[in-house]
Amino acid sequence: RGVLEKVLRKLGVPIRYAFAYGSGVYKQAGYGTESKPMVDLIFGVSHADHWHALNIARNRKHYSFMGTLGANAVAFVQDRMGAGVYYNPFVEVDGVMVKYGVVSMDTLSSDLLNWDSLYLAGRMHKPTLTLRRDPLMRITKQVNLTHAVRASLLMLPKNFTAQQLFQTIAALSFAGDFRMKVGGENPRKVHNIVEAQMPLFKSRYGSIIEGLPNLEYIGEDFLQQDMSPQARAAMLRKMPNNFYDRLVRQGRKAGIRLPPGLGAEQVNSEKLVAVDNIGHIANKAVESIVARPALTQSIKGILSSGISKSISYMYAKNSKY
Repeated sequence: RGVLEKVLRKLGVPIRYAFAYGSGVYKQAGYGTESKPMVDLIFGVSHADHWHALNIARNRKHYSFMGTLGANAVAFVQDRMGAGVYYNPFVEVDGVMVKYGVVSMDTLSSDLLNWDSLYLAGRMHKPTLTLRRDPLMRITKQVNLTHAVRASLLMLPKNFTAQQLFQTIAALSFAGDFRMKVGGENPRKVHNIVEAQMPLFKSRYGSIIEGLPNLEYIGEDFLQQDMSPQARAAMLRKMPNNFYDRLVRQGRKAGIRLPPGLGAEQVNSEKLVAVDNIGHIANKAVESIVARPALTQSIKGILSSGISKSISYMYAKNSKY
């Protein structure tokens, strides 16, 4: 933590909230130790255009050709393309190789609460290392983690292990991500993350599991959920509207007759949780949230990173497994 906090200070620009994530921070099973992976960072900032103006003036070498177009152009690409994140990869600060993403606090908070894209919300389902705290994030982070548990419960049977729960949670942000289909990510990535980070997952979700009325431990690492339609429907109605709307859409595609309108939420929730393939329908709903932002964010990476760095990044990702 101390090394990465020093990196933030060295950048010399205001950052409201920051965290590190990925294999550069927490060990993942199945990877060698020959080389240290690049550290992934996310910076939450108040105003993207102002922040990039300061950062371009101080750290111009961090940017691709986009830096020559100015802060407004960079901020436009950040906010209008992909998931609202602008990455500068392969940046060396005090001997530490980092990739840092910049996101507005409004965009970050909205994704955590509403699951707009699950791009950052999904990354924050997994263990992260907070480097700079913000009071607002304390609440929104917990809401996001609770959403993750509830969505996963729709995909799980009555009885399951803690590891099954955490693997289902960790897989949410990869559902619909084209990189998993074209070899851009390790196909065993979810398993590797959870296997190596079980204690961190237990710490992250322990209080949430204890606080949910429809979920309980029935052994050291075994859990049981209330499968009654009333309990599951009530749980579903507490999910973000974006998830619920997409679940209804996927339910209709699966042949479930669901009436339209706001007043139909209770009836629709009870109908959805009663079908045998609700887990598959829920997974398809998550896929529909993730797919487009994941694709457009990767395309944006060519602009923000430049072609040579983009190729280097893909090579580095694939050489890890």
